[in-house]
Amino acid sequence: MKPNLAVEYCGVKFKNPMVIASASPSKNGEYMKRCADSGAGGVIAKTFSPEPLAQKYVSPRFTVLNKKGWPHSYSNYSCEFLATYSAEEWMQEIKIAKAACDERACTLVGSISGNSKESWRELAKRMEDVGLPMLELNFGCPHPKDLGYKSGQELGNSPEAAAEVTKIVCDSVNIPVFVKLTSEAVNIVDVAGLCKASGAAGFTVVNRFSALDVDIETGRPLLHGGFAGVGGPWMRPITLKWIAKIAEAHGMPISATNGIFSWEDVIKCIMCGATTVQTCTAIMYGPKQFGEVKVFLDGVEKYLIDHNIDDINKLRGITLPQIISWDKVDRDHKAISKVIEDKCIGCGMCPNWCFYDAIKIVGKEGKKKAVIDPNKCDGCGLCPVLCPKDAIVMEGEVPVYLGDFN
Repeated sequence: MKPNLAVEYCGVKFKNPMVIASASPSKNGEYMKRCADSGAGGVIAKTFSPEPLAQKYVSPRFTVLNKKGWPHSYSNYSCEFLATYSAEEWMQEIKIAKAACDERACTLVGSISGNSKESWRELAKRMEDVGLPMLELNFGCPHPKDLGYKSGQELGNSPEAAAEVTKIVCDSVNIPVFVKLTSEAVNIVDVAGLCKASGAAGFTVVNRFSALDVDIETGRPLLHGGFAGVGGPWMRPITLKWIAKIAEAHGMPISATNGIFSWEDVIKCIMCGATTVQTCTAIMYGPKQFGEVKVFLDGVEKYLIDHNIDDINKLRGITLPQIISWDKVDRDHKAISKVIEDKCIGCGMCPNWCFYDAIKIVGKEGKKKAVIDPNKCDGCGLCPVLCPKDAIVMEGEVPVYLGDFN
């Protein structure tokens, strides 16, 4: 029997936890239909703002940092802005998308960013009137700056302002409202707490960082010449941290985003407390575009079957009680490194990673092999995690958790 993948986020049902985030893949009605066709449980429409500058794009607006690491370890560095439509045009796109999503049992979510208190209120009402079941407030976009009012990340950085806007919107509509938090808030947990008190039903955790990279020949900032947003697979550990902290502090529904590039990432987010998991970079920068959603869902389903789990909801939050505070971590037990001779090629790299002079390269039967002195090994973990042939393992009195290196 197939495991249950259906979840309920902020009181709204999703047929599975995979949600396509608010970005280029949800740029209009046609593309939101493609999102629904992918099999995703939900799609968040491209954020709409009445701000004219947010509707006019620059070119080029996407590049990649650490291209040699693609597709596993790289940075999505970009400056794409918000929906490129007037308010009337965007509502028509939402209506087209809503019909397509309803036909495919895909939950369509609205996303807004106002430029005044009144515009936040008006946009929220219009999204509700179109029939959307829930609404995301974008307090995390790294781009809107220098506008003379708080928007995107600038708004999310201000706890009191974020709470005020949350209350305005929540008081204006009867559908669940959740807040997309910025990774650069003074304290994300505190911002979440104030937004919760103002009526937020949940949170998207967490948006990209604002960043800067430059052309080494001229010193000019890349792309449009200003600060841009940066994210990528490397963000997963940061995202997991904030999911766990917000889940523990507030017990609120969480939609995870950023660093989601594999089905394993989806599982980890849910283990840390997320209900739904949003992806965008994997679709835009991955090799299969919308086909990545099926890869994710197939991987999640196989994991559940292999682990004899009949309902994905049983995984939610299992990491939280296992997080140990710094003062209580195990300082008494020690693991040491050991060479697996059949795998060792004697490359000579591991002695350079040892700061305890415990590793030597010696000749054995005409071949070079690494040898580790257990009396000198401090058990730091550097040599097993860096060995290119996985020829070093750690053994100890208690289990060792070095991860799968992905």
